[in-house]
This record gives sequence, structure tokens and C-alpha cells, in this order.
Amino acid sequence: MPDAATPVSLVKTLTPLQLARRQQQNRLERPDLQLSAALIADRHWANGRGWTGPLPKYDGSADSGTNVARVTAEIERTFISRNLPLNVVQRHVNGIAGREPLWSVIPKRKIPKDQKPKADEQTLIDEFTDALSGWWDNSGVWLSIQKALTTALWSERGTLRLFVPRSKLEANVTDGAGKSGLGVPGGLTLADALGYISVQAPSWDAAGVVRDIEGRVSSAYFHYKDALGMPFWELQERLPGGLTRVTPASTGSDTDPSDEYPVPDLLLFEVKLDPLITESVRRLALFADKTMTMGSRNIDLGGFVERTILNAQMPGAWKDDPTAPGGKRFTPTTYNTGSGVTNFLNGISIMAKDETTGKLVPTGNFSTPSVQYKDPSGWGVFGETFDEVREAIFDEAKQLHVLMTGDGRVNGVSRIQAVQDFISSLEPTRMALEQLVRWVINTVLRLGLHFIGRRSEYDAFHATAQARMSAVQPTPVEVETALKLHEAGVIAEETMLGRIGVEDVAAERARRAAEGITPTLALTILETAPAWVGLKALQLAFPALGIQDADVTAQREADLGGAAPVNQADLSSLDTGLDNAPNP
Repeated sequence: MPDAATPVSLVKTLTPLQLARRQQQNRLERPDLQLSAALIADRHWANGRGWTGPLPKYDGSADSGTNVARVTAEIERTFISRNLPLNVVQRHVNGIAGREPLWSVIPKRKIPKDQKPKADEQTLIDEFTDALSGWWDNSGVWLSIQKALTTALWSERGTLRLFVPRSKLEANVTDGAGKSGLGVPGGLTLADALGYISVQAPSWDAAGVVRDIEGRVSSAYFHYKDALGMPFWELQERLPGGLTRVTPASTGSDTDPSDEYPVPDLLLFEVKLDPLITESVRRLALFADKTMTMGSRNIDLGGFVERTILNAQMPGAWKDDPTAPGGKRFTPTTYNTGSGVTNFLNGISIMAKDETTGKLVPTGNFSTPSVQYKDPSGWGVFGETFDEVREAIFDEAKQLHVLMTGDGRVNGVSRIQAVQDFISSLEPTRMALEQLVRWVINTVLRLGLHFIGRRSEYDAFHATAQARMSAVQPTPVEVETALKLHEAGVIAEETMLGRIGVEDVAAERARRAAEGITPTLALTILETAPAWVGLKALQLAFPALGIQDADVTAQREADLGGAAPVNQADLSSLDTGLDNAPNP
């Protein structure tokens, strides 16, 4: 037994580089991810894995090998595919990330509902927001976020990486410790400092995070190649005190050059989602490809009329041939086919054995020729099978509403239920997207403020994010129903606007108020409201009519039989005058 005072290591400690290599290797060797990657990249043949139909057997002989290669090459040449896996992934991403999210920077302290941030807080918030808005528009971060979500939805994990390109850094920059080298120069504004930060969404097999046995992120890696094709590893490690160490080109040595940044959550974020491309979807996708390929092959084989001619002599002539029985041999000529062609065929001469010579000789009788046709095979069986497979894939991805849009056999309740299933399936992605956007904003602002020596200013703030769904566009029937229900007073205006696709009701109301009385609204008011109200609406909507306030007043007096009420301003002045009057 070892000495109790001597610590015993039960788990071999691996370096961050060893952990990164092991994790990437495990991911690369997964056959399900390899096939999913090929399907998403529209390489459905996948070196033969994409074909699930029959193939000739190889028995070890040279002829068998040649036959297998020939048939396989012919199948690959005519292989037809539809990228249904990418279709369902993109629809899911567009449903929750088709529109940029709403984000903001707010103080961490709790602010009562009836209060606003302090003046100094609002000044910083405005600076942070302006700088980050410019970076957001110029860095391409939104496209990278969409790509990271797409990768996560088919491969289970997607990553987003922030980095400072060496090409952007300037030489001979002195840091706080007095060291000189490449770096971000001083004297920058926050907006200028953010311009040094770039963003990318690495491919599914190039980056990831390493977690400890409790599931907490301890480090991250990014595998890349330089311009000469040399492979390198970028490693990121969490350090005490909310720091992140980034080693751009790690060799596994403690002496590798590295940089430290005051960000607690690394510069690489991993999105983890349940993949839409499951084993069922992969098998269904291959089934769909086989159906399309067989349908195409069937058109090649059965799309042309097949003729079978029985008991007929091909066109030709008998020519002398000493080697042939009787000294003559029949030599066929061209048999023409196609529209407008007429052929004359004779029956084959019926032969009989000559008892004297023992040879076959013509009897003088001829067979009755006939032509049989085989109609081309229809596409229907393949088309119907493909439709069933596509429906099964959409059902797996909770996207059946797509197939119900133009299907008159489906009632409105079924489509509403299908739409709700799709929206519910977006909820995990919504939470992941909002978490990712918050990380981007917090990390980018911390980095930018660090570059200009103001890192501590962000300690009192944090980011908020709200995804904006664009999942389903309502049908004309649904819009008409919502408008009628609102007109009848059954549902509120906010509910009605939500049903017809308006997401931000408050913003829509503000835009309507700013828009004023439109010509369409004025004509509606004219039909339903009193004459003087309609005249006022026409005045506002059609200035060219030259309707004056006096005209409206005169019409009102004619309608109501009295003068217009006193304006509020006049009432206020009257009250003021009474207050100042002496007591009688």
C-alpha cells in the first residue's frame, strides 16, 4: 500500500493541446457526422455511401471486379439527389434567425420601472451602443451567427470565434508592462478599437470547447492551416481572475507565445443543440435520393417505346456465301424507326428437312409477322414515394406546415397545430441564439474597452438580447379571419396584429401614428363617420383638395347644430384669468 501522505493520481492529466487533439479526432471519426456533413454540403453520393440500392456482388474474380466498377460508375453518373436535410435546417434557422435580434446594453443594478439610468450611465450606454452598432454592421457577425446555428442544428455543435488578426496590428506598440511589439495602438476611440476585432464561424471539424467531468468549459481550440498549408492549433484557456489566455500557435510547450485578455468566457463560444439531422432523417434522405435515381433510370429505360417483332424477316438481301448452307446467307440492312417511317416486313420462310439430302429447305410457306409494343412506365410510383418520404422528413423536423400551405384537404385547425409544433421546436434555438448574442456583445465590448485602457467601465453593465421570430407567414384566409374577429370585437387589436404577422405591436402602432391619416383610411372614415369627421379626414389625407378648417367647422355646426367646443388651451387661459381675478 502507498503511503497515505503521498497523493495518488487516479486520472492521467492531459495538456490542453492533447485534450483538443483527442476531442477533434473523436468528432472526425464519427461516421454519422461524416455522412451528415456530406448531405449538408450537397455531396449525397458520398463515395458510394449515398446509394442504398442494389449493387452486383463481387466474387473475387477480375471480371466481377470490372462489372462492379462499371455498374457503380453508371449509378454514380445518373445519381439524382434532393437536399432535403439542408432544406429543413435552413428553414429552422430562418424561422428564428431570419431577422436580426433586438439587443441593448443596460446597467446590472436593478432599475425601478418608473426610473431611467443615471446621466453618467446613459452616457456610457450611448457610447457602447453606437460603437457596437458600427462593429455589428461592418464585421459580418450576423452571418457568422447564422452559420454557427446552422452547423449546430445538423452536427449538434457549432462555434463562433472572436480574434484579432495579426495583419491588423501595428508594430512597435508598447504595452503597460513596457514590452514592445505587435499590438493595438493607443489614442483610439471605442469604435476604432472594436475595428480590430474580427469574427468567424469555424467549420464543424475545426473548433470546439473542452469540458471537465462536471461539464464546465475549461478550454477551447481552433485548428487551422496557414497560407502554405501548415497546420496549427490555437488554444484558449481560462485563468483565475476572469482572464483568458490565447496561444495562437500552440506546440504544447509552456513557452509558446500567448496573449491574455480580461474576458471570463473565452473568445470562442460553442452552441449545443439537438441535431435536426438524426439517423432517421439521414436514412430517409438516402431513401429519397434512391427513389429519384430509380425514377430517372426508369425514364431512360421505359420512356421510349419498346417494340418486339415476332416471326418477321428483317429487311435485307440474300448474298452468295460458299460457306453458308445452300451457298447463300441473309444479310440484314437498316431497320428505320421514328415518326413518319413505314417499313414492310415479310414473314420468315418456314423450313423443312429434305429427306433426300438431310438439309433444311424452304417449304414455300411463311410465318405471320406481328409487332408488340410495351408502353413507357409512369413516373407516378416514384413521385408518390418521394412525396411520402419528404413528408416523413418534414414530420421529423416539425415542419409539416410547409406541405399544408396549398393542400385543400387539410383543415385550418390542422395547419395551426402544425405551425405551433414548428414554433415550439424553435424555442431551444431561440434560447441558444440569445445566449450567443449576449456573449458576443459582452466579450466584444470588454475587449474594445481593454484596448483603450477602460476595461473596468463595463463591470457595471451587461447585454440583453431578444430573438425575433419570422417562422410562418399567415395565409390570406388566416389574415381575413383575424381581421373579422377583431372587427367583431372577439379579439383585441394586439392579438389580431400578432396573428397577421406583426411581431412588434408597439412599434407598429408608433409607425401608424407617425403616418397619420392615409388616403385609404380617409375614405373608410368618410363612409362610416359623420360628415364633418369625414371632411376632416379628407383635409388631412388630400391636401390638394384645399379643404379649410372653416369648411370643417361649418360642416360640424350643420351636423350637430352648434358651435365647436372650446379648445383646451382656451379653457386653461380662462382658468388662469379667474385665479387672478379679485374676490367680489
